[in-house]
Amino acid sequence: MAADVVLLNGNVLTMDPERPRAQAIAVWRGRILSVGDNDAIRAEAGPATRVIDLGGRTVLPGLNDNHCHPMGYGFALDSVDASPTAAGTLAEILERFREAARRATPGAWIRGRGYDDTRLDVRRHPTRWDLDQVTGDHPAILTRTCGHMSVVNSKALQLAGITRDTPDPEGGRIMRDEHGEPTGLLQERAQELVRRLIPEPTVEDIKRALVAAGKQFLAMGITSVAEAGIRKPEELRAYQELRREQALPVRTYLMMLIDDMLDPVERLGLRTGLGDEWLRIGPLKLLQDGSGGGRTALMSVPYPGEPDNYGIAVYTQEQLDEAFRRVARLGCQGAAHAIGDRAIEMILTAYERALAAYPQPDPRWRIEHCGILRPDLLDRMQRLKVLAVPQPAFVYYLGDSYLRNFTEEQLALSYPCRAWLDRGIVAVGSSDTPVVPAHPWVNIRSAVTRLTQDGQRMGPQQAVTVDEALRMFTLNGAYGSFEERIKGSIAPGKLADLIVIDRDPREVEPEELHTIRNELTMIDGNVVYEA
Repeated sequence: MAADVVLLNGNVLTMDPERPRAQAIAVWRGRILSVGDNDAIRAEAGPATRVIDLGGRTVLPGLNDNHCHPMGYGFALDSVDASPTAAGTLAEILERFREAARRATPGAWIRGRGYDDTRLDVRRHPTRWDLDQVTGDHPAILTRTCGHMSVVNSKALQLAGITRDTPDPEGGRIMRDEHGEPTGLLQERAQELVRRLIPEPTVEDIKRALVAAGKQFLAMGITSVAEAGIRKPEELRAYQELRREQALPVRTYLMMLIDDMLDPVERLGLRTGLGDEWLRIGPLKLLQDGSGGGRTALMSVPYPGEPDNYGIAVYTQEQLDEAFRRVARLGCQGAAHAIGDRAIEMILTAYERALAAYPQPDPRWRIEHCGILRPDLLDRMQRLKVLAVPQPAFVYYLGDSYLRNFTEEQLALSYPCRAWLDRGIVAVGSSDTPVVPAHPWVNIRSAVTRLTQDGQRMGPQQAVTVDEALRMFTLNGAYGSFEERIKGSIAPGKLADLIVIDRDPREVEPEELHTIRNELTMIDGNVVYEA
């Protein structure tokens, strides 16, 4: 039995505690056949074996972005890019909208995303009147980087029937000026008043977006992702069709949103884990609060300078208890978006009550983001064995706004990777792209340095080592989807998902980790990307 592929002369960082380092790898039928030194692996080759000489380059398991939005990322590639790196001023954002409106067919929606009011030159949110200047008769929507609020123009407000007399929807807020007029800024569930008017993408549209996003993931060395929000059957169908066509670019774990999918999941008897190594049903998830940068994360104390602003609670405790009791009764994994400490507290209470009513032997329930903690919440997470699914890159891309929005005491336990790991709480790495870029080495650098874009350090005591950060994006990612037996490390019998990078991250200065370059990506032992 000869190997299909052998990789020789490498610096293999296996993430396997039984054998942390090696020189070479043999692959057979999409799985790791053996790991060892050059001579042992060379003996696995036959006449038809493909031999790859690594020339001393470093090999890692394929990286796992365990909370992101591939559909949203793919669609964002075709939207107006209003991110700070693309458009740092309000004038630049408006010029991009002007150009999009000029190219669009009459009456078509103009969509953009990625602005950050804290980094704009005007230090405020754009308004309906700003967008009106450049969008003409087109309805337009511009989504903040966090995804928890959007600015729409007057045409969009008119189509949605939003006036000064429109009440705030439950779990949302319509921002108004000093005269009571809507400014165009819609927070949390208020966005749905407009979003429901935007034409829904077809299954084919979704498939194209997923393929486009997947190509970007593969170029970055990301071979597994978790889709953080399946809302409707068409989205699930798009994923299934790509899998059936063997065209799904990356392995995907699907989070099903409770508001939209709990009833059909319950009716059809679906369960977490259903699927194969390419596509699986994941947890049932809901969103309990907003964003830290946008001051809508639900806090137990008000935001500095805003004595009446505690953030936004999407659900009551009773609603959370009922939702997660149903999840536990199904035997599924639970997950919740919670950033503020009060939101995390409410989620933990709901988890504890649900799992007490319907115990699971190995629940691995998750808190997505898990942004601002307190010591008592860490104690509860440890006791309940709840997984934390943070985005370390938030420290870099959003950290400067956090430094303005939270106290020093709160920041000391913000996305607290060090505290989680010291307590044995599994921390699973992710990006939340397109909220922030998916670049994994920016993410890993952020976990290690805690540096913001402006060069400040946010909660520096929560920094982790390079090895610990790598584990968050490999083996811990696999653990978050109950797949640590088949991926996350380079060991015999596991899937041959591998990446080759230009340098050993353990030998790179921490502040230079973001300069590491991915040179080759393999899935199932097949090369799917080459620089």
